[in-house]
Amino acid sequence: MAVETIIVGDIVNETTGEAIPNVNIHFRGTKIGTTSDEHGNYALRVDMQDKAQLVFSAVGYYTQRFDIEPGVMAGLQVAMREKTAMLTEVVVAPNENPALELLRQVRAHRQDNDRTLHAEQTSTAQREQTLYVSHISKRHLRRALWRSLQAGMIAQEDSTFILPLYRETQSFRLSGTEMIPANDQRSQALILSSTDYSALLGGEGNLNFYAPSVSLMGHAFLSPLAPSGNLYYRYYLVGEDTIHFRTRNAFYATFNGEMVIDTASFALRSIKAYVPAEVAVNYVNNLHISQTLAEDGSLAEEHVSALLDFAVKSDKAGTVFPTLLLTTSLRNPNLIVENSPTTDEEVPSDVESSSLQTDESGLSTDSAFAALDSIPLMRAAKWFATIAVTGYIPTGTPVDIGHIEEILQVNKHEGVHIGLPFRTNEKMSKVVSLEASVGYGFKDRSPKGMGRISINLPTPRRNILQLEYQDHYVWSEVDDFDRLLRENSMGWRNMDFTAYAFEALHRDSLCVNTALRQRQLQLHWFADWTPHLETHTYVRAGWQPCDLSDPTNIISYQSLSFIARLSWGERKYDGYFMRRYAYSARYPVLYLGAEAGHWTNGLYAHLRVMLTQHANLGMGGTLTYALQAGAIFGKVPNTLLWQADANQGYAYDPYRFTFLHGQQLLADKYVTLQTEWNGMGILFNLIPGIRWLHLRELVEAKVAYGYLSNQTATVSPHSLYAEVGVGIGNILRVCDLYSVWSVSPEIHWGMRFRIHLGL
Repeated sequence: MAVETIIVGDIVNETTGEAIPNVNIHFRGTKIGTTSDEHGNYALRVDMQDKAQLVFSAVGYYTQRFDIEPGVMAGLQVAMREKTAMLTEVVVAPNENPALELLRQVRAHRQDNDRTLHAEQTSTAQREQTLYVSHISKRHLRRALWRSLQAGMIAQEDSTFILPLYRETQSFRLSGTEMIPANDQRSQALILSSTDYSALLGGEGNLNFYAPSVSLMGHAFLSPLAPSGNLYYRYYLVGEDTIHFRTRNAFYATFNGEMVIDTASFALRSIKAYVPAEVAVNYVNNLHISQTLAEDGSLAEEHVSALLDFAVKSDKAGTVFPTLLLTTSLRNPNLIVENSPTTDEEVPSDVESSSLQTDESGLSTDSAFAALDSIPLMRAAKWFATIAVTGYIPTGTPVDIGHIEEILQVNKHEGVHIGLPFRTNEKMSKVVSLEASVGYGFKDRSPKGMGRISINLPTPRRNILQLEYQDHYVWSEVDDFDRLLRENSMGWRNMDFTAYAFEALHRDSLCVNTALRQRQLQLHWFADWTPHLETHTYVRAGWQPCDLSDPTNIISYQSLSFIARLSWGERKYDGYFMRRYAYSARYPVLYLGAEAGHWTNGLYAHLRVMLTQHANLGMGGTLTYALQAGAIFGKVPNTLLWQADANQGYAYDPYRFTFLHGQQLLADKYVTLQTEWNGMGILFNLIPGIRWLHLRELVEAKVAYGYLSNQTATVSPHSLYAEVGVGIGNILRVCDLYSVWSVSPEIHWGMRFRIHLGL
């Protein structure tokens, strides 16, 4: 009896990793087949009764054949090997390198050829991003979680078993290297949405190799055209217009590859580059780039692919986990002329195409993803991934279990906290979300709760209105601006995961419990005004202690606050009442805030400004900084003053001051600077034995200055606090270790650590 069989995947060049279009695909001895599209993708859906052989053939490549069992629902990436490789003439001149003279001319003519220097030059492009589960070995399929895919395993060593997770296409207007998105975004998701994949689907694209550095996967790589390129690259002239480049030290953030130069205009025409495996780029392997430029310097075509590893690999059986394959293609449809290669293998002329139907964007319809979604593995993966990314537990009904940290907590003020949270999801309404939780603390013997209603307003841009009431313990030092510093954080109440997890183990007598019981009614309006400007408006009324030392002295307060967030060149991913940011490495983010309020004994106002950036320094690594200043006008109690974010444990938090305790630094006029430099192995890569560990140099500096005037504060805070530290990052890929000194007002020293997960 015939059963439905679905095979989807893509076809790439085994050597370069580039997609191969127009490959003939058919079942041997039948009239059933299709061809790969311009991105190398293909899809076959057919009813099969017996085992059949699937043939892949294209001119200039060796033919590939795979045995397919009926009933398979799987993905197959085919790596095709070229039949011949023609050697180009190599020009060698005594006592000189002709490649260096050609490069000197390219750099000298940058003003004429670099598209970023010509603001009037614009073009259009279509981008497609695809994410796959990749590299599932046959040995690994014996694990129970992957056993359902056993029937679809292709036993060929030169191919990779894959499953598509997410695919997106969108049109852009290109101006230099700026990418201005259009409104025709189309996507398919097998497990999660683009919001959930935001850490992987970065904003890179339309790369500029004329610049000193190229930003990829959140890291800066030295361009082979950079003025300092001669110090880090070796160049070889091949023919008249082709230069091969090789890194002098594979552990630096550099490339290997080749580029083609127009010898008349000294303009870059095309470049192929890949990142050496030794480079200390966490979780990223096999990073390949291919780019073609038009005669006017505008981008014609660009392909980027990378394997993303999220587990430490081992030779021991059962410890190798699948990786992710990320591909990004950017094409100018007005500049690309597709060549349709013919095959050197005879294919029946009357082959019937049974490929999946496509929509206007060229993507497969949901039927392929829906079929794969029925595999038990995909259902399990979707459930676990949703918990890890959102913090909510899906139940398959319109009501999910709410934030998992509300279910069970262990902390100083409550001892053991047990709660019952829930939240409605898209199955109930895409416009309205209801969230609530009830909990009980065994130490304070007190019930607590929270309720929130969120409404997605029907406007062209994103507008969300939230009404919330909460009765809970909150961190007194974490305010709206602190939450903005941790916008993408998944930690409890925006605190660093490591700091929160190990805080309860601290037994230092100087530590102060900075959590206060707060009862508050809040109305929050989030609004997008332009691609660069978003605002947060809060109206609050509540009750909280006047001072942490006297929790029985309760004050009331009412406030109106406004925060404007201005950003440039970053991508934003919107999910179900959730936003993620892919920060730009080129531009900072500016926050402006104002608050006016009334408490039991008077009026007050609070003004503040903050500038943050995650900057790439090319070969110099990365620099993260946050500069903040503010002033409070009026007489307010301790809990409404600004207080430095103090560390309460032995864990390191990049936004907390290591040796401060509780309310040691209170102020109504203040300025802070928090910086961290990550050398990305610039020194460790020079040490032959150590460089294989992919360690990173870390240097941090934090300064806080506060002035307290005419206040009711009962403490005498220090006006200046400063600390510096050095550390080793990327230990075992997940841990950072710091040695920290406070230099003012007193000298202290200590070791701190941080569990750091991420790209």
